[in-house]
Amino acid sequence: MTTIPRRAGVALLVYGLGVTVAFMSLGAPGGDYDPGNIGSFVSRGHWPTAFVLAYVSALCSIGLLVFGQSLRTALGEAVGDLVAGLCLAGTAVSVVGAFLVGGIDVAMAEGGTHVQTGVPQPILYTLSEVGNLVTVCGPAFFAGVVAIVLAAVGRLPVWLRAFSVVAGLCGILAPFFFTYFVFVLWTIATGLTLLARRPSQAAATEPAPSLV
Repeated sequence: MTTIPRRAGVALLVYGLGVTVAFMSLGAPGGDYDPGNIGSFVSRGHWPTAFVLAYVSALCSIGLLVFGQSLRTALGEAVGDLVAGLCLAGTAVSVVGAFLVGGIDVAMAEGGTHVQTGVPQPILYTLSEVGNLVTVCGPAFFAGVVAIVLAAVGRLPVWLRAFSVVAGLCGILAPFFFTYFVFVLWTIATGLTLLARRPSQAAATEPAPSLV
């Protein structure tokens, strides 16, 4: 049996932490409608920040792709292909969302005064809210299913198996937003678990896939 490589832990941490930090730092309008927040987000001084953080978010989302590919062989053809496919879909969705949110400020910069003064704030808010959902909640949906699959087929520590089920459901329900942070904690816990394995733990002793 091929064990899951430690790079999967690094990749999951890059995805979970990188996308979340970039998303929170971007300050894209969402949740309660706040005209002041919308004005700050599309202001000229915020354009460079939006461009950079959108790219950071898109790049960090590739960590989910690497995580899925790292699991592909270790979990066997059927389950491995399923997990890799879910991670691929989550990565694609996250990249699209990052450019959708960042694209609001791109449109402001390139559209000139007609766009900067002519697009109503409720429309900007709606675009940003949808972009937020696509950037973080879409991939969390796919990765949440992955967490549940890993709990079902992987030899996880008891605490991590239980946490994977709960966090997986929280990822699937990420549009509620408060559940998203439970999911992010799972990416950190699982990523660190993969990195903390002792060399002796990497050896295969049973025909079932293992994280530890």
